[in-house]
Amino acid sequence: MGKLIKQSIIAILSTFIILSIFPTAVFAKEYEPRLEAPNGEPYYTSELNVYSQTGYGMPNCVAYAYGRIYELNGEAPLIDRGNAGEWWSININNGYYDYGQEPQLGAIACWSGHVAVVEGINDDGSVLISESHWGGTYFDTKTFDNMSSHWGQAFYGYIYAYQPKELTANETEEAPITFSMDDSYYYPQENDCFTALEFANNNNSIMNPTTNALFS
Repeated sequence: MGKLIKQSIIAILSTFIILSIFPTAVFAKEYEPRLEAPNGEPYYTSELNVYSQTGYGMPNCVAYAYGRIYELNGEAPLIDRGNAGEWWSININNGYYDYGQEPQLGAIACWSGHVAVVEGINDDGSVLISESHWGGTYFDTKTFDNMSSHWGQAFYGYIYAYQPKELTANETEEAPITFSMDDSYYYPQENDCFTALEFANNNNSIMNPTTNALFS
């Protein structure tokens, strides 16, 4: 426990030093894996999903992969047509995204008849994916030691469609300030508000309680 606390303190101090010396240091948003089935999110429904809009929504591996990349990037994927076996060539022929043989978080794993999304990469090199199946399981996750062992299908590789958002230290978004009657803080008065003397000398019966019958 003591060692863990010491490591945490060192990590916090290191981050503080980096931000002090390099205020424009870039940080990638932490990846949040999807380990549970979508539950009405617009990326997977006809509201935003082009496959769902044309009657080929989930359960369907391409409809799911399209929705998952949409969810991760916050914008519609460039690959918006074709079946699972065509996504690899569609991406290459159109130059949409980088691709390769090394797994990356958020990458689209492509087989000759299936696509899935990489949700985790384990220390032993195995890959955790999330997926859906046309005419079958709505959603599930699997861990593969060998990506070529997917029902005998040929494994093409990974499409690196996930584009993580990066923020510098001075680009953090600030939420609008709101107040309620229970708040113990408030904005200072404007400079043109009545001073105590002006208020006392005011003849307006509403503004000045001393001349207002309601206060007598």
